[in-house]
Parts: sequence; structure tokens; C-alpha cells
Amino acid sequence: MTGAWSFVASLGLILVISGLALKNAALLAMALPYLFFTLLPLWRNLPRPDWRIQRELEPDHLKGGQPCEIKVRLTNMGQELEEVHITDMFPAGVRIEGHPEYHGEFKTGQMETLQYTVRGVRGNYEFPGVSVSMGDLLGLSRNEEFLHCSETLFVLPAVEKLEKIKISPRRTRVFTGTIRSRESGAGVEFFGTRAYVPGDPLRHLNWKAGARWDLLITNLFEQERVADVGIILDARSIVELKTDKDSLFEHSVRAAASLVQYFLEEGNRVGLLVYGNYIQWTFPAYGKQQRAKIMAALAGAELGEHAVFKEFRYLPTRLFPPESQVILISPLRGKDVYPLRYLRALGYRVLIVSPDPIAFEKPLLPHDQFQELAERIARMERNATLAKLRRSGVQVVDWDVTGPLWLALKRAGAGMRR
Repeated sequence: MTGAWSFVASLGLILVISGLALKNAALLAMALPYLFFTLLPLWRNLPRPDWRIQRELEPDHLKGGQPCEIKVRLTNMGQELEEVHITDMFPAGVRIEGHPEYHGEFKTGQMETLQYTVRGVRGNYEFPGVSVSMGDLLGLSRNEEFLHCSETLFVLPAVEKLEKIKISPRRTRVFTGTIRSRESGAGVEFFGTRAYVPGDPLRHLNWKAGARWDLLITNLFEQERVADVGIILDARSIVELKTDKDSLFEHSVRAAASLVQYFLEEGNRVGLLVYGNYIQWTFPAYGKQQRAKIMAALAGAELGEHAVFKEFRYLPTRLFPPESQVILISPLRGKDVYPLRYLRALGYRVLIVSPDPIAFEKPLLPHDQFQELAERIARMERNATLAKLRRSGVQVVDWDVTGPLWLALKRAGAGMRR
């Protein structure tokens, strides 16, 4: 029953009590219409609809700020409804453009479409279903139900186009690619020379060396193959910095997405590990389908704080193929040096892309002598941490997030060669 029914029932009951107390027949007669309307919902039940519902998201994968058009189609295959109020339930965090609701009658066989547009920042947004409220024209009775029609919208992180990144893992795969394999064979990079053997292509003969040694000398070239690349995204809350409109973690996610796209386009096998509140692992694979999986994982990546994962000492190194390339995106802490040096000692090639937290936080602080002193001390500590890693053979890219990632990679390019 509704509030209107309660009001009518209360008014009729008051008139009956007053008429009996005052022995006034007129009051009792006035109460009869109200009592009639009060009993009306007991005699006449609301019709039962048979709903058919379908939701469409176009597209269901998009970048932050881009529009997504949502259509929810409802068809009544049951009895006619006098009054229906339909509202689509949408998740928090999205911006709605349009009116995701319908109010009016709903005849048998009638179809209505709720159509509107949403926009959102990076994340996974689940649209659970539709709320339906049905009543009569008098407003005396009302039923409510929830129609499940779940779909998920993936708002992917922004991706930056990167230039050539030189990596040199100790072990490569058998397929042809762009990574130098440290083995002679078909390629374009000069690898060395050896004595000519029958069957060597004549175009590879080194005539100058042959004239010097009075032998036939053949040039050797280094094979270029694809490699295993494991990308680790640091999602620990302890290294996060935030402003009103920006987040250091969002820059890390953008860097991870850019690196994933680059290495997959180069034909490499790429896997993703989100290290924070728990371990979220996307198994390594190739191609566009793998890119979609990793981008969906990055869209849902969240910061976490777990006692086990406060440090990198618990990195599940067995997830990565031996002697492969590992890329870590992290602002870094002083305590992270030892586990990362250990990772390098295990035979992995380690590249660290480190968003600079000092440059990120500097505009938020008041500009005075204390701020300058604090910045100098923090900068000395960070430089010492990065120097320890570099001395261990770890490649480090110190990235000021106010500038593009490709520029930071380019500036560190000399340190990324073998």
C-alpha cells in the first residue's frame, strides 16, 4: 500500500470514529466513500507484467572523457499497466547526459527505450539493472521490482605514443621480432666475423678483412627476435600522492598502458602484474586480444594497502620467465632497493620507470626557505636510491610527470643500451 492509501484510510477511520462518538449520521455517510477506496486495492490486484529487457553499451571500452551511449530496451509481454515509473540504475562516478527514466502507461507488447550518454574517468563501471515501480491511477497500491540487466563499462587509461625503446633481455623467444638476441643469424645489426664456410651468402663476405688475413671472412649479424616482457604496476597506497585534480598513481597507470601498447605492437609477449592490495596477474600473451585484457585490468587497477605487500620482497618472480625483461613503474622508496637488486641478480633485465614524487608534490607546498631545504633533502635521498639501483645494473628512468613519458625515455636512452 502507498502513502495515499494510508491517508485515505486514516481519514475514513477518523470520520467513522467521530460519527460514532457524536452520533452524527452525516459524518458516517461521509466516511463511506473513503472506506470504499480503502478496500478497493483488496478487490482489484495490480496486473502482472512479463518483462523483456536488453542493454546495449556503445562502445563498452573507451578512454576517459569519451562518451558512451547506453540503450535499455524494455518490452511488456504481460498485462497492460496503468502507471509505470522506470529508472535505470547507474554506478557512482559517471556523469549522466540525458534522462534514464520513463513514466507513463505501458500496454501489452509496448516497447520503450531508455537512451542516454555517460562519461567517466578511468575505471570499471557496472550497470546492474533497472528499477520498475508499478501502480494504479488512484495511487492507492504500488509494487516495485528490480530487473537485472548487468553490463560493465570499461573506461581505459590514456595511452601515449612511445618511440624506440631498447631492451636486451638475456633470453628471447624463437620468433622474429625487434629485440637483439645475442645470437648470430639473419639480422641487420653487425655481430662479428668468422672464416667463410661453403653455403655462406657471398654478399656477407668481408673483403677488407679477407685481404688483410688472406682468408675469406664472413660477416655475422645478430638475430632480432621477440621477447617476454613483464610489466609491474606499483599500486601500494604508501607511495601514492594526490591533489584535488591529479594523482601520481594515474600517471603510473598511463605509463603502464603506454608501455603495454608499445611492446605488444612490436610483437613481444607481454604480461601485467598489479602489486598492491593483492596480486592481480594477467598471463603473458600476444596481440590485440592480450592488449584488451591488459587494458581492462588497468582500467580496474586500484590502490591497496596490505601488510604482506608493503615491500617488493614478496614479488612473485616465478610468474616471469627466467632471464626475461621486467619493467617496474613505481615512485620507489628507499626500502625497495634491496629486493630490486635481488631481482636483477636472479638474471632478469630490470627497467624502472619512476614517476618523480618530489616534482609532483612541489607545487602543492608553500614557497619559502623551509620548502627549498626540504626539497633538497628529499632530492638527495631519491638520487641516492636511484644511484644504488643503477650501480646494480638496473636501468632507471626518472620521470617528471609534468612532461611526456617518451621524452623521459629518450633522455635516458643512453643508459638503456647494452
